[in-house]
Amino acid sequence: MLALSIEVTESPAPVAVGLRMLVGAILGLMVLRADTLESLADPHPGESRTGFYVAVDGQARNVGTADSPWDIESALAGAHAIPPGSTVYLKGGTYRHADRRWESPGFAIALAGAPGRPVHIRPVPGHRVTLDGKVEVKSSARHLRVWELEITVSETAAWDRRVTAGGLKVDGPADLPQGGLNVLGGADSKFIHLVIHDMNSGIGFWRPAVDAEIHGCLIHGIGAIGPDRYHGPGIYTQNETGTKALTDNVLFANYSTTIQAYGSSRAPVSGFRIEGNIAFAPVKEGERQRVLIGGGQPSRRIIAADNILYEVPLELGYNAPHNEDAVVTGNWVVDAGLSINRFRQVTEFGNTVIPRGSQRPGRPADVILRPSHYVPGRGNLAIFNWARRSQVDVDLSTLLESGQPYSIVSALDFYGKPLVAGRFDGRPVPVPVPNEPRTGNGEFCAFVVLPGNEYSVQATKQRMSTAQ
Repeated sequence: MLALSIEVTESPAPVAVGLRMLVGAILGLMVLRADTLESLADPHPGESRTGFYVAVDGQARNVGTADSPWDIESALAGAHAIPPGSTVYLKGGTYRHADRRWESPGFAIALAGAPGRPVHIRPVPGHRVTLDGKVEVKSSARHLRVWELEITVSETAAWDRRVTAGGLKVDGPADLPQGGLNVLGGADSKFIHLVIHDMNSGIGFWRPAVDAEIHGCLIHGIGAIGPDRYHGPGIYTQNETGTKALTDNVLFANYSTTIQAYGSSRAPVSGFRIEGNIAFAPVKEGERQRVLIGGGQPSRRIIAADNILYEVPLELGYNAPHNEDAVVTGNWVVDAGLSINRFRQVTEFGNTVIPRGSQRPGRPADVILRPSHYVPGRGNLAIFNWARRSQVDVDLSTLLESGQPYSIVSALDFYGKPLVAGRFDGRPVPVPVPNEPRTGNGEFCAFVVLPGNEYSVQATKQRMSTAQ
């Protein structure tokens, strides 16, 4: 059902009564089908008003409506005619892929939109959708917008990550299914606000995904500790042409490299914009938690800007004899280091580097709020709580409008109970900072601010239209 909120303030009594009657009448009529919701939220009026539906119990022989939904495998693999500009809505629930073999592509996405008319894949507004297994974007896929899905591997709940042979794959019946989002195609695609957690690898973001973006994703609990080394980066990526963007993601509690933009002498690492990402809470024993940008080939066209790293080093350049150009600005690196290796041209300014054991700033806190590119009112919040207070006041006026409902959740527990919820009144909001080892015993933590009307019709329309 569509939620409607009308607030009456300072109205004469007859007007207030009339409005209340109007609201009651509207609410009495407002039981909308999902296909009606799609028509209201369509990002391209007059071009395509097509929405298709998928459900856990859907069937390939169905027609793809809200009342006759498809199964997820046939819908994502392109077995049905889904034209550019369409939206594929996934109804709430857990979609467990039956083929748990390491070699399986899992949920294979082979859909293609067109320039300016992408195919959207997202939950029905207000629904939580969990994909249990690997998700692979095939080489034929392009012009996609993949929204707000949860991707995990349920077997990790009983997986001993400290004794797994080789760190990832095990021989025999105890094989852990390969998980993660593996992007083998997807040119001009965006992967927005996904929650990817508890599996052997996070996101593989490879060369064919030209001019694609990973934005606002939460990535945690990735990898394992093998007898040789730690395995499983949060994001592993390579690029040659165009620009790949990794923006405003939150990565924590991962076992290997946080972001690994790396290639050997045969694999290029050029054309990256790595901006606004928050990383913290590494598994420290392996000391592999860095953000690495570089490899065996000279890197060029590198931007690393405004990232917020706690106990996570930032390293540009690896073992190439030289690299070309990089812009490194506005980064926070606390209890770790920043290194820029063998670049011929570097633009570097505005970075704050506080090595481990160094004196903290004298001010009580530093608060960084980064709005989502695609959802008005949503943003990531990082707090350096230098004074280690139990809560820190946060100004949300650059993100929220006065009177707008909102909630704040911890990145450590995205689906949990909000730490703060209410209606924004323009005043600073006190945000509790957890006092636990993963967050430096209260010195740092990350949060997500969610608009209270995130799943309303208008918000759906806004975020889909801004992702074209």
